[in-house]
Parts: sequence; structure tokens; C-alpha cells
Amino acid sequence: MKVQVNIAVVILVVTLVASVSYAQQAGPDDFQRGLKLYEAGDLQGAEAAFQAALGLAPGDPVVLAWCGTVSLQLGKPEQAIQYLEQAADRSEESHVIYNNLGNAYAEVGKFEQAEQSYRRALEITPNYFDAHYNLANLMARQGKLMVAFNEYNRALAINPNDPDAHINFGYTLQRAGETAKAIREYEAARKLQPQNAAVLNTLGSLYLQSGNNQAAAEVYQAALAVDANLANAHLGLGTALYNLQRYAEAVSHLQQAAEAAPDDIVAQYNLGLALAAQQQYEQAEAAYKRALAIEAGNVNCLINLGWVQFQQGKYEEASTTFRDAVKRQPQREIAHLNLAWSLAKAGKDAEALAQWQAAAKRFPNSPAAHLGLANAYYDGGKKSQALAEYLKVLKLDPGNAEAHNNIGLIFLDRQDVTEAIVHFKAALKSDPQYVYAINNLGAAYQRQGKVDEARQQYQRALQIDPNYQPAQDNLNRLQSQEQSEPG
Repeated sequence: MKVQVNIAVVILVVTLVASVSYAQQAGPDDFQRGLKLYEAGDLQGAEAAFQAALGLAPGDPVVLAWCGTVSLQLGKPEQAIQYLEQAADRSEESHVIYNNLGNAYAEVGKFEQAEQSYRRALEITPNYFDAHYNLANLMARQGKLMVAFNEYNRALAINPNDPDAHINFGYTLQRAGETAKAIREYEAARKLQPQNAAVLNTLGSLYLQSGNNQAAAEVYQAALAVDANLANAHLGLGTALYNLQRYAEAVSHLQQAAEAAPDDIVAQYNLGLALAAQQQYEQAEAAYKRALAIEAGNVNCLINLGWVQFQQGKYEEASTTFRDAVKRQPQREIAHLNLAWSLAKAGKDAEALAQWQAAAKRFPNSPAAHLGLANAYYDGGKKSQALAEYLKVLKLDPGNAEAHNNIGLIFLDRQDVTEAIVHFKAALKSDPQYVYAINNLGAAYQRQGKVDEARQQYQRALQIDPNYQPAQDNLNRLQSQEQSEPG
């Protein structure tokens, strides 16, 4: 989701005046005409005029420099180099000529000569902003980032109000993974150019990358105030709003991003996430399928597609989707677990058990895999195997409330009420709101004849979840027994 601001090289207008130059000779009509055409933006006309002037004064460094500068701006760097090298030979103390010669060398990939030219310009004029800036860009282009950082800092110390220097410095910092420093530079550029949509887009992506979703949302909104049709800004804003759990707003912006860029897999994928968070599972399924049409076999899309199919009760389809994810990326644990759950929901208990066994074997340090296998054993009546797996879960995750609760049930079934209570209490230590364990603790107390303690647990469960029927049923039975006992 980042907007790359290309590193730009400044082409400077040559302004030197030699002691004896064509501009000072009689009748400088062609030269003056070239200047006027250049200022009017007619580069081809200016080129012809400067070349005509050069015909009358072949060695004039000013005219040579102008010919070189215009050639470079017309996309003729090799020709520019010829002119600017001659100009530099005839005016060795011109920092501007060396700077422009550096630009021409850089354009054709002669980086060593370009660096030498920029450094020669800085020898002549140490505080020359443009040479520091262009040298920084050259170093960044070659991946010499520390040198680039130093040159950007020097350039900005000379002219802190140049937005391009802040932008390119920020981009280089971004490449180096210096997100916080990159944000600093883009914020400086934003202050200088508050309506620059590219700067705002990049700044938004940096805030998003740093986890500051609120700041990202604010910056993307500013970008959309500049241009309401920016697909990247809608995508970034929608993503930030999703992370802020403002799902309805997120859906609105992500839909606009997906419509504006129908081939953008990130837009379709993030739209699916936001729709699923709104429990709009059918629409989310469609979004994930569009994403898969863009990039067939994307495992993240497959996993999320299977999940929304599962949420709709499409367990067979979910199983097929998760199986595809497992096949494409066998190391993804969640794909294996989801496949097992969907097979169980589809009523394929034997296949589900086999999948849980395979998952526990492939991921031996996964509490979730062992817990799923334990539950499958428990549901299949294999309590001893279930207990062994639950104990593996507790070895990996000592505070796992579900494992403690289910171990408690196994001990309760074995009439070992004391040990059952130990595990129910352990479950509630990890999760005090776990109504299953609260209800089961009440049942254990009732078996011990601790009626008041049992009643308290049933009532506690109903306070947390008034609709939890097992606790209500247990409480009703307890009250019926008390009423039937002789007073």
C-alpha cells in the first residue's frame, strides 16, 4: 500500500557570465532569443537559437553550457555531456556547469563521473544546495544510503524549505526501513506542500506501516480532500479504519478502492476483511473470490474465503477451500486447523480426526493442534486419549482454560470430584468469565453436597450469560430437589 515518490534530479539553469562571453559581444540576437524561448518553455526553439549563437562563438562557455542544459532537458544526455565538458574546460570555476555535467553523467549511468562532477562543484562552492541534493540522489540511486543521508542533511541545512529534498530524503529513509525518520521528512514536505497528494499518500502509508492508524486515517482523508478519486488513498483509509474497528466506514472506502482498481488484489482482500467484520459473509466471499481471480492460489485469500464459507454453514465448500490452502502451503498451521474444524462440522468425523492427528504431528508445539485433537478424542468417547492430549496442551500452555475445563470433566466422569474441582478452578483463574467452567464447578460442588456453593456458581454463570441454559437447568434442578426434600 506505498506510493513511491521517484527520486528527482534537478536540472539547473546556467547563469554564469564569463569575462569575455558571447552575451557581451555585439548583436547577441540568437543568444537572447534562446533565453526568451527557454523561459517560454520552447526547448526545441531555444536549442536551435543557442546552436546558432554557438556557431558565431564556438568556444563561449556560457553558450556551451546553455546548449548542454537544453540538450539534457530534451533527453539528449550524450550530446549534453559534449557541450558541458567543453564548457567546464573553458570555465573551470563554474559550480553550476559542474553540477549540470553531473546530471548529464548520471542520466547515462556514468555514476563515478557524475559524483566527481558534483564534488568538483562543491569544492568550488561548498554551500551549493543543488550539488549536495543531486549528489544525495545519486548516492541513494546506487544504494549508498549513509552517504546519501549525509548529503540530504547538508542540503537541507542550506535550504530547509525545499520540498523535493524532504521528499527524496524521506523516500530514501523509507527504503532503509527508517520509518519514523521518513515520517519526519514527509511531514516537513507536507508542511511546505499541504496539497501534494503524492506526499500525503506516502505519509499515510508510513503511518499505517508504523501502526499509527489514527494518524494514517487523518492523512489519507487530507489526500482525498485534494483528490476524491485517489484509489490508493481510499485503500489506505479503508485499511486504517478497519484497524481502528470502524468497519462500516472501512467498507465504504474499500469498496471505492476496489471499484477504482478492480485488479488490485489488496483492495479486494481488504474489502473482504471489512465485510466479514461486519458479518456480511456472502459479500466477503465474493470479494475474496475476486481476489483469487487476480492471484489464483493466494493462501491468505483461501484461508479467509474458507472462514467466511464456514461462517455461512458451507462446511463442504470450506473444507475444499482449506484443503487447497493446505496443499499450496503445508507449513500454514491455521489452514490445517481450519480444515479439521470444517470437516468435523461437515459430519466427517473420521476425516476430521485424521486431520487433527496429522496437524498435531506436523505442529508438535502447537497448543491449538493438540487441543483440537483432544476435543476430537473426547467427542468420540476416547477419554483416555483425550486426557493425554489435554495434558500436552497444558505443558505447552499451562493456563489454557479450555484444557483445564475439559480435564475437569474427565475427572468428574471418573468420580474424582476433588481433582475435577482443581482443574475447574484453574480454568477460572485464567478466565474468570468462562461460564462453562463456572457451571461445571457448580456441578462438582453439588456432587460433594455443597448446595450453597453450587447455587452460587450457577447464579454467577447466569449473571455473566443470562441465556446460558445448562446453568439455568442445573439451578432449576437444585431448587426442585430442595423443595422436594422434607422440611
